[in-house]
Amino acid sequence: MFERLNTPEEIFSYKLGAALTMEKDTLAMLGDLQDSARRPELKQLLAEHAEETRQQITVIEQCFALLGEEVDDSPCPVTKALAAEAKANLKKTDDSLVDAVILAGALETEYHEQAVYETLLIHARARGAAPVAALLETNLATEQSAGSKVKAMAERIATTGIAVPVEGMSGGVKAGIAAGVAATVGVAAAAAAKVGERRAEGEAVAAAADSLERERTVPTGTAPVAGDAGAVQAEEFNDDALEERIAESESRTRAQSDRQ
Repeated sequence: MFERLNTPEEIFSYKLGAALTMEKDTLAMLGDLQDSARRPELKQLLAEHAEETRQQITVIEQCFALLGEEVDDSPCPVTKALAAEAKANLKKTDDSLVDAVILAGALETEYHEQAVYETLLIHARARGAAPVAALLETNLATEQSAGSKVKAMAERIATTGIAVPVEGMSGGVKAGIAAGVAATVGVAAAAAAKVGERRAEGEAVAAAADSLERERTVPTGTAPVAGDAGAVQAEEFNDDALEERIAESESRTRAQSDRQ
C-alpha cells in the first residue's frame, strides 16, 4: 500500500498493517507447532493462544475502521523468519525433545510481538487516537499473558526433564529417559543433602571453637564481686595473685593467734 512513508500517520498505518500480517503468520505457525507438540498441556496452550490470535486479528481490523482507513497488509519479515527457523529446528531435533524447541520459538515470537504493540501504542497516543490505543492495549496484554505462560512451561520442563517419551519408542529407550530424569533429580537431592551436612558440621565446629575461646578468656578462678551500683562483676585471679591472697590470709590468722 505504501511505497514511501512521508508522514508519522503513514508510518503508523504501515506498522499497523505489519502487525496484522504478524498475527496471521503467528496463527499459521501456532497450528504447525500444535501438530508437532508432544505434551498435551503444550498442545492445549498453543490452541488457546491460537484462539487469542484470531481475536487479535479482529482487533487490528477494528483499529483500521476507527482510523477510517482500508485494512493494510504490510509485510512482516520477522515472523516469517521465526516460523522458518522453527520448522528448520524441528526437522533436525529428536522427537522426544521437540517441546523444548517449540517453547523456545514461541517465547521469542511472543517477545517480538510485545515490542510491536508497545511501539504501536506510543504512536497511537502521539497522534491522539485514544480509542485505537485502548484496543491495542488489549492485544499487548494478551501477548504479555501468553509470554508468561510459555516461559513458565519452558522453565518447568527444563527443570523436570526436557525429553518426553513418544509413540513408537522402545520400552528400553523410555526407561532410559525416565532413569536419566530420576538420576538427575537424585543427584540434585544428594547434593543438597551433602550441602546440609557440611553446613551442620561447620556450625558445630564454629560452636566448639567459640566455647573453647570463652574458656580461654574466662579462667576458672573468676569470682563475682558486688560493684558500687550493686551490679555483679568478675575479678580475674592468676596464680601469683592467688598465692598473695593465701599469704595475706595466713598472716592475718597468725596475727590474731598472737593477740590471743
